[in-house]
Amino acid sequence: MKRLVLAGAVVLQASSGLAEYVWPSKYDYIEDVMMLHSGYIHNGFSDAVNPCSFGTNVAGRQNAAEWVRTGYHDMATHDAAAGTGGLDASILFELDRDENVGSAFNNTFGFLSNYYNIRASSSDLLALAVVTATYRCNGPKIPFRAGRIDATEAGPLGVPKPDEDVETHTSRFATAGFNTSDMIAMVACGHTLGGVHGVDFPEITGNSSEAQVSFFEGSSSDSSADFDNAVVTQYLDNATENPLVAGGNDTTNSDKRVFGVDGNTTMHALADPATFQSTCADILERMINAVPSSVTLSEVIDPIDIKPYMTTFALNSNGTIDFVGRIRVRVSDGTNRNTNDLAVHLTYADRDGTNTTTTITATHPSFQGGTSSGLFRENFSWYEFATVLDPSTGISKFHVHITTPSTGAAQVFDNAGNGFPLDDSILYQQSQSCLDPTIVDGNMNLTVSAFVRNDRIDEVVTLNLVHKVPRQGVIMPALEVHSQVFDKTSTEKSGYVLFQAKRLLPSETWNTAFDVVLGEGDNETIVENQSTSAISDNICS
Repeated sequence: MKRLVLAGAVVLQASSGLAEYVWPSKYDYIEDVMMLHSGYIHNGFSDAVNPCSFGTNVAGRQNAAEWVRTGYHDMATHDAAAGTGGLDASILFELDRDENVGSAFNNTFGFLSNYYNIRASSSDLLALAVVTATYRCNGPKIPFRAGRIDATEAGPLGVPKPDEDVETHTSRFATAGFNTSDMIAMVACGHTLGGVHGVDFPEITGNSSEAQVSFFEGSSSDSSADFDNAVVTQYLDNATENPLVAGGNDTTNSDKRVFGVDGNTTMHALADPATFQSTCADILERMINAVPSSVTLSEVIDPIDIKPYMTTFALNSNGTIDFVGRIRVRVSDGTNRNTNDLAVHLTYADRDGTNTTTTITATHPSFQGGTSSGLFRENFSWYEFATVLDPSTGISKFHVHITTPSTGAAQVFDNAGNGFPLDDSILYQQSQSCLDPTIVDGNMNLTVSAFVRNDRIDEVVTLNLVHKVPRQGVIMPALEVHSQVFDKTSTEKSGYVLFQAKRLLPSETWNTAFDVVLGEGDNETIVENQSTSAISDNICS
């Protein structure tokens, strides 16, 4: 199978000394969500927790605290021995339970829905939200792995509640695979942000206000919007106003019971700031990695060093192939790269694998300095290229060349020895595709066009389109892939034949993704992850 991603992320990565990732990868999109937070090309995933105290301008809300709370509540019913539950987004179906009180959960998924698609599950996004909230609140860097699979129904009851005894809490944490010390650490790390809302827990706060009663007290410069161990030190100093420790109703003082269950041994250890940070990194990583035994998580996703993006790979009106894209270069500390002293170009091999003498220069854009930054303060510099290719000779792969002009030092990046592969046997024609904005009986007319090279026109061409199916009471829709075979047209150009797929698309699915697939089995070529929103302005003839 050969894969091509247009207008989407592609991965070249070495992680933790393990097997090298090659372009493209199924984790392309989630890596972009994680690494492109601001700048020239960005997706803004951390905007909702920047600053850490931000609550979407709603009094009493702190998005970062809500993200961590949602992650914990989703994971809490994990059964480690049985290999069931865990961080699987089952909480989407569990919001009518008294153990999941409050708006935090739908608030969280309401934001995550902007990034949810067939390549980023709700549960992966929730895990990334925990990582993002923690780090953006000056907490530890938590390694992130992808590959979680969303549940399709509610899981069992079992999230610990404030009015339950410590034996019940200990038992439930043990079922999820965490011992007593783990339990204390997870509660302390989780309660370093946010507080208790009276509107949800008036029996704890003594009022029904939307405003939160914080888990600890601090000055305006050291408040509940910072990931530090004040929740621990104030508890040990008997100076806490944590409503789950010092509340007037001792029945709901669950933090008091949990923190002291081992005679404060764990809490005294967490009083050291460095120990608190390292312990929180460990326990929160284990929390988000508590998944069903049927799920295999990826290796840790680290920043990609050199990463290509294809924006256009299609026949133009002149009959040549437009080859347009970007190269993302990591320029963070330690890379010995300086945006102001870099030059990038591409070389490529033709369809038969013969290297050409053509050099394709990539230029550094000026907008936003042509740079982006990621979750962990990684920095990236962008380089854009655009050229045309002869359709009679085509292209099979390309290489990326990085040069430091001041020294003449040069590197060639070859995608783990393979070259960055391109298959010109099918060319998705975004300019000849369309999504008619007129809605008739709840549907819109979609047309997807692709040119297929003459030597493969007898093979099947398939459209795999993701439908977003609304679910009653669940903020995230179900994602269903619907397939349809393209029709061959009479239009020919430059050794290619035009194929088209026309279908009705439910209006609620207007902004979705699709793949165009040529052939089957080992001879399959896929143009992946195209967006219907990118063709919504095109007029359907």
